[in-house]
Amino acid sequence: MRVRALRQLHFRNLTTPRLEFERGVTAVVGPNAAGKSNVIDALYLACTGAMPGGTIAEALRFGTDAGFVRGELTAADGDHEVDVGLAPGRKLIRLDGQAVRAADVARLGGAVKIAPEDADLVHGPPAGRRAYLDDLLGRLSLRFALVVREYHRVVEQRNALLKRPEAQATLATWDERFLELAGEVEGVRARAVARIAPLAAEAYAAIAADGKRLDVVLRRAAGDAALPDALERARAEELARGATSVGPHRDDVELTLDGRSVQAYGSRGEARTASLALRVAEFALLEERHGTPPVLLVDDVSAELDAGRRAYLVALAQRAPQAIVTGTDVPPGAERVWRIAAGGVDPTDG
Repeated sequence: MRVRALRQLHFRNLTTPRLEFERGVTAVVGPNAAGKSNVIDALYLACTGAMPGGTIAEALRFGTDAGFVRGELTAADGDHEVDVGLAPGRKLIRLDGQAVRAADVARLGGAVKIAPEDADLVHGPPAGRRAYLDDLLGRLSLRFALVVREYHRVVEQRNALLKRPEAQATLATWDERFLELAGEVEGVRARAVARIAPLAAEAYAAIAADGKRLDVVLRRAAGDAALPDALERARAEELARGATSVGPHRDDVELTLDGRSVQAYGSRGEARTASLALRVAEFALLEERHGTPPVLLVDDVSAELDAGRRAYLVALAQRAPQAIVTGTDVPPGAERVWRIAAGGVDPTDG
């Protein structure tokens, strides 16, 4: 997939209403706080329909109560327009004029965003790693997106029931649906991690060149036990806590280097490299699924990376059919260089 043009109104500090993009590497260069990350986030929103971080209200320019982002995109099946209308607490996505969900936009091919905060995937809480995995799987499979959404709804309703005095008598009805959905979520996640692991390991070896092996493993809250058995054993605890204590919503994606947890023992540099390897795996899986590479969005190409890791990232951008990268300095290999200041982008190459 590629972006032909981006339009926006009141998206954070951006003031340029329309930008046209070509194939190859486009660099957006400027000082800190100029709006470089906002260009990347607007592109990600236009390519996927998904917020790249923060709330909808935070995506709007201060003092405004509505805005939009529009992507003019070319996918394997032709040209499309994705419109995302924004207002506090509301997001309306339209694909070629029809109201859709973000999961429906995913069929176009999407984008992969690489940013310094990706290190939080590794050093952050398990919820972030589950979100990474489920977001990727939702873009690979509309069915999974719907199933995992329904699973979380059932968990919320089951938790509400667990807080009531009559929970013991009526829990069996919710357990049946919970186990059905949980089993499907676990199965898809396990197959995905088995596919992600070798891709991430290969990428880490190429990026770090430190001789260490990265392993990616899905760790179940239920351990090795079958989920129905684990659920039964947890019954007393759940009733006491008023919350579902086992299931995919409590699982984790464990990352290790030569058998040692990167989460617990990895340096910031190792975490940044491991997260970059996960993004490379994401890129490969989306390309495999759609038959065409996604758009590559790289925010702050030099942040927290040494020369070797920066060179890998630059080479990745050059291999992608279309990449938009940002930085305070012009990165090597950029075919077009746009300057940004106070949210205004000058698309005059130079």
